[in-house]
Amino acid sequence: MSQEPEQIGELIYAFNPDYPYPFPVAQPPHYWMSEQSGKLAEAVEQYFNGEALTPAALEFIRQYLQQYIERAVMTGEAKRNILLSRTMALRTTRDIERFADDLSEIGVEPF
Repeated sequence: MSQEPEQIGELIYAFNPDYPYPFPVAQPPHYWMSEQSGKLAEAVEQYFNGEALTPAALEFIRQYLQQYIERAVMTGEAKRNILLSRTMALRTTRDIERFADDLSEIGVEPF
C-alpha cells in the first residue's frame, strides 16, 4: 500500500501504522481514524453519540463506507454491489447502525 495520502471524495486519508488492515490486499480500505481533514471524525462522533446527522456528516459517512466496502475482504456470501447500493439509502444514525450490524455478520468492521 502506498503511504501517500489518498483523496476520496472530500475526504483525505493518510497511512497510519496504528490502524493496519489485517488482510493482504492490493488496496486496503482506509479506517475512519486515518482521515485527515477532521470531517469524517466529526461525523463519526455524531454517529457514535446517537445524534441526528447533518446532511454533510451523512455524506461523509456514506463516502467512507463506500470506499471501505469496495476494498474490504468479505465472506463468500457477501454481495458487494448490493452493499454498495445500500450505502446510498442510509439516512439516519439508526440506518447506519443496522447497516454496520449487517456488515459485521459478513466479517466487515468499518467502525
